[in-house]
Amino acid sequence: MTSTAVPARAAEAAEPETAEPARGNRWGWLRGDYARVLAIVLAWNVVLIAVAWLFGPSTPASEGIPKTGVGSTLSLLSHTYRWDAGNYGEIAAHAYTGSYVPTRAFYPVFPILVWLVQTISFGTLGLLAAGFLVNVVATWLAAVALLQIGRHFFAGERAPWLVVAAFLSAPTAFFLHSFYSEAVFCALGFWAYLFALRRQWLWMGLTLIPLTASRVTAAVFVGLCFLEFWRSKDWKLRGLLSWHLLWFPAAFLGLGAVMAYMKVQTGSAFASFNALKGVASWSYHHFDPNIVKTLWTEGKITGHALLGDTRMDSWTLMSHVLPLIGLVLLFVSSVYVLVALRSKGVPLALFGFASIVMLTMNSNVVSVHRYLLPCLVMYVALVLFGERRPQLRGTVHVVLYANSLICGAIFLRFVSGNWAG
Repeated sequence: MTSTAVPARAAEAAEPETAEPARGNRWGWLRGDYARVLAIVLAWNVVLIAVAWLFGPSTPASEGIPKTGVGSTLSLLSHTYRWDAGNYGEIAAHAYTGSYVPTRAFYPVFPILVWLVQTISFGTLGLLAAGFLVNVVATWLAAVALLQIGRHFFAGERAPWLVVAAFLSAPTAFFLHSFYSEAVFCALGFWAYLFALRRQWLWMGLTLIPLTASRVTAAVFVGLCFLEFWRSKDWKLRGLLSWHLLWFPAAFLGLGAVMAYMKVQTGSAFASFNALKGVASWSYHHFDPNIVKTLWTEGKITGHALLGDTRMDSWTLMSHVLPLIGLVLLFVSSVYVLVALRSKGVPLALFGFASIVMLTMNSNVVSVHRYLLPCLVMYVALVLFGERRPQLRGTVHVVLYANSLICGAIFLRFVSGNWAG
């Protein structure tokens, strides 16, 4: 067997070769990572818009389409404004001053960025256009970071680009294109980890702070970066005696800022944590640390549906079967990375295991397949499998193609207002 996974020191030594185009070549930057990734991300977004326009109108509409206001009428970007997008739009327009309490469960970083873009444009950009611009830039930055992360684990050019392809073809990748916070969260999380791989602790810490203000699951990225920090000290306890260690508790200043903001806006610093309590439509969502019970329950629901004992309706498929399959794949990917890369793979593997715990502590797995999008261990594991077994590299391309088809099918559900996660 052969492997293109490279030692950390070798990868770090090779990184400067791709950092900047050669001086004196006026158009050299067009061949750089940033330009090439931007072209891919722009083309990817154009394809999604085309799919929405070509096939969306022929799909029966459902309750996820707003009845009035933004997104209720057909426009170039109206398909991006479905389901939870309305909560982010409300925050961008009115902060947390509205009477709809569940809106407080959604964190403010993405809406604030949308508001900032609108403000900078002096109102010339509408809500959807501003959100689209934020997400294009965020997806671009996330993909660039992922490409560089791929170069840390793989030699050559092909494998790192496949890691990016795995990200953009993931079954729920279209949420990067939609009026959701996934793109911003992925960009911040991937760059924080990349800075940790590069041992740039200052930049890692400064990136983790807004990350924890983006979503509570940012805690797993803080843990990932901490493990990489510890690995850089050869797993020695005395290696933790460094002032850089302070960046990890400091990372939660972002969450603290959100709580302070909630206190000012709503009168309760814990408004985001209590927003869904007592809301009938979110009754399934409550904290329960017994993840074994949750996984067992979801396993039974999924098993009965797959065996035909119960009807495989759209809710069962989107809120039980697909999320559970995603969690299984995350577990397998984490185990594989741990076995294949050993010490170098420990941070990513434990990140995957911690994500499983974090995503199942609310007594359900609804939308978990969307929350798996930032779990980069799955992308690394897929490409690593192909690189370690050259005779099976075609399998990786088959998986990418299958994922793209699944992504397209779920995207059309989303566009038409059907529940997609």
